[in-house]
Amino acid sequence: MKNKLAALSLLSVGFFPQPAVAQTRKQTALVDLTVSVFNDAGVSQSVLSKAQDRATFIMRRAGLFLVWLDCGTPGNRQTNTGCSAISFPEHLSVRLVSRASTATEDTFGQTFQNAAGDGNYALVYFRVLASSNAAEAVKTGELLGYVVAHELGHLLLGRDSHSATGLMTAIWGASELQQACQGKLLFTSDQGGRIRSRYFAARARLKKTSEPSQAGSGH
Repeated sequence: MKNKLAALSLLSVGFFPQPAVAQTRKQTALVDLTVSVFNDAGVSQSVLSKAQDRATFIMRRAGLFLVWLDCGTPGNRQTNTGCSAISFPEHLSVRLVSRASTATEDTFGQTFQNAAGDGNYALVYFRVLASSNAAEAVKTGELLGYVVAHELGHLLLGRDSHSATGLMTAIWGASELQQACQGKLLFTSDQGGRIRSRYFAARARLKKTSEPSQAGSGH
């Protein structure tokens, strides 16, 4: 996901936060999604909490209920938390790193997917986004939440998941950052439907492959 820095000079808006989303499941129709967060960049807890609240709100609007697992920092890994039990589509991983030498300076994150578009892992380049012009328009914690939601969207939507509008736009310019400041940068309704449809299809395949074969059970 990239940010179009040249467009920021057109932006002058306030920030209107949405209420924090409590980790209480109130709608049975929501799809459950666990996310392991590896904080290799040492992001402060206050910034991380704001990011998780924002991403939770965005994903909930798309029909997903997020459960966050705090997997710690490189020198302080959390044990016995299930952080490594990654399994598409029900359990994904987000690793917050400072930056990557292979990514350009306007790239905030990337995902890793196979030929079928299935993938469990996302990287978010925290120092890159925190030092960008975008962070002058959108508070750092909120911006991190939007980027995390964007990368989770890639994993859940599969390949070629960028769109012309909304959260999954490939390059965020003034319009997208203004929506972010207003709490309105979200998945489209079509994307929400595709996410849930793909999630259920992948879970059905996983269940089918894990069932014991009935072949050769006759007498």
